[in-house]
Amino acid sequence: MGADREQMRYAVQEILNDVIEQGFHHLVNHSQEGDELNKIIKEATDELNYQLIKIDSHCLKVGSRELERHFNQVAKDTQHKSLELLGQLQQIQQRDIPRLKRI
Repeated sequence: MGADREQMRYAVQEILNDVIEQGFHHLVNHSQEGDELNKIIKEATDELNYQLIKIDSHCLKVGSRELERHFNQVAKDTQHKSLELLGQLQQIQQRDIPRLKRI
């Protein structure tokens, strides 16, 4: 497996590590949200591990259309899960924004 595999691994790591980093950053500043944030961080970590295993768990020929489809599905699944987790994180962050009072 060549560059495509390494590029896919890198992309998956970048996408899900971003979720993990944002979760940790918010956790440092809002420890009262720890349970929810830890859940998001764990889900992102589990998804990262799952997708990295999935990248390598196939018997497809390098350069084949089947392998390309396999990698496309990994990318799609990774993006979907990342957006789902970022949405959860955003909901937590929005709760922590002080509301402006109307006069």
